Amino acid sequence: MRALESTTYETEGESAIAALIMGLAALFRRLPMLSGFSVQDPAMLDPDRDVAPVDADLCIADVTLHPWPGLQAGPAVCEEIVSAMLELLEEHPEVRELLRGYTFARTFH
Repeated sequence: MRALESTTYETEGESAIAALIMGLAALFRRLPMLSGFSVQDPAMLDPDRDVAPVDADLCIADVTLHPWPGLQAGPAVCEEIVSAMLELLEEHPEVRELLRGYTFARTFH
């Protein structure tokens, strides 16, 4: 029975990772100007840091966009990221701990 439980747990973990990857890929496709962002625990951040709350336990911070004149990481971009994270958490609550403390970027250099 233990082998079956272990296999099921790995499959659920793999499913959560796959859902996270697909959700982030869709977000970056919808926002082609988005370079990256981090998902943080709001209690761990300075009060003066610019964040967009997802819920009581998570917030979006460090939003960066590809530079071009007049474009800023304003409320609309942050709202889109928050919406995507809420949708992902609603469909796959197990990804919560996969999000916390991570920075997600379009590409690495």
